[in-house]
Amino acid sequence: MLSSLLERITGKDDLERVACKEDPQKLNAYLQTRRLLFPKRPRRMLDANDFTQEELLALLEEDARELASDELELWILDVDGQKRLPAFSSEKKLQTFAARVSQDLNKVFGAGYVEVLMSDVVQGADVDFIDLNLFSERSWEIGVR
Repeated sequence: MLSSLLERITGKDDLERVACKEDPQKLNAYLQTRRLLFPKRPRRMLDANDFTQEELLALLEEDARELASDELELWILDVDGQKRLPAFSSEKKLQTFAARVSQDLNKVFGAGYVEVLMSDVVQGADVDFIDLNLFSERSWEIGVR
């Protein structure tokens, strides 16, 4: 309850408040206990102009069902030769990312995610960076070794 009140007052959620302190040790310690949302790779990208609204909705619902029951395949982005894994502190920030990618690519897709600790994801993923709250008002880049 206090956390949501602070978020309304500051405009930052709990994770953003820790990250804004620019203390990597505190952020790393917090990330050991704070679960993040990691997007799953979309099954397909669709051009909305190729389908009626009903067809597009049916395809997206089908993709959403598959993503919900599918094995974990993280959506790792390749940016300038670097493997970057987006991670988000809230569904709202994840939706901002999905909307921006959809707009930039001029495609629509079913979006799914998994909520886990960052340490659990990093162990099994071949990534160079984790981008925290990518395309949000404030984002952070975390290098992975």
